[in-house]
Amino acid sequence: MRRKSTKEKEYILNPDTLNYEVVEQPSALRRYVKTGLLYAASSVSLFVLSLFLLTDVFGLKTPKRLLVERDSREWHSKLDLLQRRLEAASVTLDDMERRDNTLYRSVFGMETIPDDIRNAGYGGVDRYADMRERDLSGELTSSVMLSDVLLKKAYIQSKSFDQVMLVSEKANEMAVCAPTIPPVNYTHVRQASGFGTRVDPILKDRYGRHLGVDLAPKSGKTGEPVYVTGNGVVAQVGFDAGGYGRFILVDHGFGYKTRYAHLDKALVAEGQEVKRGQQIAEMGNTGRSTGTHLHYEVIYMGRHVNPVNYYNKDILPEDYAAIIDASDETPMS
Repeated sequence: MRRKSTKEKEYILNPDTLNYEVVEQPSALRRYVKTGLLYAASSVSLFVLSLFLLTDVFGLKTPKRLLVERDSREWHSKLDLLQRRLEAASVTLDDMERRDNTLYRSVFGMETIPDDIRNAGYGGVDRYADMRERDLSGELTSSVMLSDVLLKKAYIQSKSFDQVMLVSEKANEMAVCAPTIPPVNYTHVRQASGFGTRVDPILKDRYGRHLGVDLAPKSGKTGEPVYVTGNGVVAQVGFDAGGYGRFILVDHGFGYKTRYAHLDKALVAEGQEVKRGQQIAEMGNTGRSTGTHLHYEVIYMGRHVNPVNYYNKDILPEDYAAIIDASDETPMS
């Protein structure tokens, strides 16, 4: 039980002694500290409440959040610029690959690089898994993946250019290996049949694909000289009774091969090296043939092409004779 005296002292009954004892009052400093702490707690609570109302209820953003968002926008802008530059580089690299396959490697008779090699990815474990966990937007992961692909494709393209450069150093050799002259003296023959679809000369009522050109002697006689159209090696000398008759197949390298068919006589042997303008056979009428003529084919990279596109049928007789005279009539090896 407490009571106050007239001097504003506070007393409390001691149950043991049954006497009233004076209650000690806190010092002024303690009261000030307690009051300050109370005000501070109230202020913090009010600040938290205000922050909650401003951000979650009214949707206002704090200065720190504004700074973070500004930095985020800047990085997204940089990533977007990087992505567009990588995509532009990818388009340029794709064009280089296309020209490499269809022009550079093709010109020098080199095999094209398959797309599955150029575009091969990285096998095994997903090397971007950790990045995906941290990259919520996916922009950074996408840019890194594209840059890795471009680096790999650029490496392959660089190696391809190295190969093309080495082969190009043999351009002079290629010039004399390509089948660039007619296989016969054009003043002595006429073109009996061209390259492509034609009526079968034996079955008459059927159409077929003619894989070369037929050159018939104006005299109609066998024995017209047949010349190899480029430097090379005799790959095959054979006889096909139901088709080519006696024929010669020459491998010129650089992706080129030529075939000379329906021959009366072959003057070379398999494995023999031959030089452009060298006589290799005599025209005949063997195999599936309706008259004396030469069936001449040009095969490039395993595909038959029109021989007329490779030689100049309007070559002057004296120029053709000079090529024939310049050839070594004796075997090269």
